[in-house]
Amino acid sequence: MSKEMSIHALHEMEERYSRLVIEYHSLEQKEKIFHTVNDTIKKFKLHPMQMMEPHGEFEGKFCLEFHDDYRKESGEFFEEILKELDVDHCDLG
Repeated sequence: MSKEMSIHALHEMEERYSRLVIEYHSLEQKEKIFHTVNDTIKKFKLHPMQMMEPHGEFEGKFCLEFHDDYRKESGEFFEEILKELDVDHCDLG
């Protein structure tokens, strides 16, 4: 039996655009991401564009995008999500 892969994150940013891609590998990770994102939206009262990209039954990517982030609010928002998901490393794209 193989060890479950950890959640992987990638952050891309350009001027007012900011995107966080969170890669999950199990149903539990997918549900944890979903609930964490919803809780963070309620806490910050921000509403990024959300997209899911499945790559199998329980694997895929969850993407959050800010398109007009004038006040750079996405940084703190994304940091909160990564902290709550126990992601200690985020790649830059």
